[in-house]
Amino acid sequence: MADRLDYYFRQKVTEAELDLGFELLEKADHNLAADIGVYGVVSGAVPTQHAPIADLTIDLSAPGRAYDQLGQRVFFGTGQTVNLSVDSTGIPTEVSNSSQERWLGVFLRFKRLLSDPRTDGNSQQVLFRRDESFELVVRQGPQAAIGAAPKVPLVDDELLVCDVRRRAGQLQILNADINVARRQAFVFAHGDAVQVLSGLWTAISAASNTVQAALDSVDQLLAGHFGATSHRHKAQDVDYTPHGFVAAANVKGAIDELVDDLSSTAQGSPGAARVGADAVAGTPHALPLGSVDGQLSQTLAWLNAHEGAAANAHAASAISATPHSFVAATSVQAQLQELATDLQSQANPASGASVVGNDALAGSPYALTAGSVRDQIRADAQHLNTHAGSGDHDARYLREVIRLSDKLAAGESKKYGTIDDYPHVAVLAYNYVASNGWPEATSYLQGALSSQLRCWITKVNQSGNNYDCEVWVQNQSSYQLFVTVGAYRVA
Repeated sequence: MADRLDYYFRQKVTEAELDLGFELLEKADHNLAADIGVYGVVSGAVPTQHAPIADLTIDLSAPGRAYDQLGQRVFFGTGQTVNLSVDSTGIPTEVSNSSQERWLGVFLRFKRLLSDPRTDGNSQQVLFRRDESFELVVRQGPQAAIGAAPKVPLVDDELLVCDVRRRAGQLQILNADINVARRQAFVFAHGDAVQVLSGLWTAISAASNTVQAALDSVDQLLAGHFGATSHRHKAQDVDYTPHGFVAAANVKGAIDELVDDLSSTAQGSPGAARVGADAVAGTPHALPLGSVDGQLSQTLAWLNAHEGAAANAHAASAISATPHSFVAATSVQAQLQELATDLQSQANPASGASVVGNDALAGSPYALTAGSVRDQIRADAQHLNTHAGSGDHDARYLREVIRLSDKLAAGESKKYGTIDDYPHVAVLAYNYVASNGWPEATSYLQGALSSQLRCWITKVNQSGNNYDCEVWVQNQSSYQLFVTVGAYRVA
């Protein structure tokens, strides 16, 4: 009940006395709210990111109803948008360090809305109406390391709607940034202030006869039950509707029956016959849908037939093979193809001969060491070229000691070179000079001008039986000619 004023007949009432009457009534409401702890956000004022495009504001749903800790009613009928780029004092809320963050608190506060101006007996203007209203307050906490920033403390005469996290460089506040864990929602009465009668209870035992204690006991019992740590159901006490090949009517019986049936090895009724299997596509064999027992029997029959096959058991491409030496493929088919390709190769240095080995071949003056056929062929060619370019020849055959071509003007004589011994054979040929200065295509060994060409050998540097020989040529014709001289000796 409220404190009262007993106004009396013909009392001259002052403004303060009239105001006191209303204040005493409001005080009674405040005392009631404080005594039973009735305060908080009743409905509405649900925070979400701004729509349609998120920015640095949040939206609060309407209508919003709340009572503060003094029992004062806070109400707004339309949706509210709260600017969080600054706090209620106008200070920016941005975070300056990328490794830090800060928390903002959005609070709802009771406020009176003054209106209806009038003039009193002293010619002073007063606002006659003082309607209940509200005010949204934004407070910011200190900037701190991410994960360590403190939240804004609660305020006695205000209600916390939500906490909002601010980060460095943030341009939008999203739902993920809004935290309602500390939201001061409406509580009509605390559970520990309401008594219950527990005399007839059989399943729970509360620490005290209050709603809160009873709910705590129920929660403990259910937590043990749901977590299977206590108060569990026995399997035979849980009903089961018979299904399939399981005829039992409770969980224990059904599980026992499942174990027995699936572990059965009885001929004609094994456990595998009760396990289904879908169809399996494949080539050359495919399995139709059926039971595991049926599919195992079919695959066993195919496997035995395969093992007993004398031919066409596998394609070479289906047989794996381990890479070895220069063969890198991993199936028989691919390795055979790789061998054929490598043996036919004419590439340098990876020709077919390079992958074929051969043992050492003795001989004199030349011999071949063990190695690849390619290396031995190349060694043979080198030996042959060395022989052909040396004096190691049969004495019955001629070998060339000089062969030179040069252009001689009409009447010109020229020394073609010096050799270390007298030649046994000398050959002379000539070509006419073409208009481009090069020799014509035809060489004449015995031509119209052959009688006008002279070739002679002059001994020089003679010392006893040792001497050198100069080879000279003279063009006695009236033409400029290309003259070629070749000299040969028997080895």
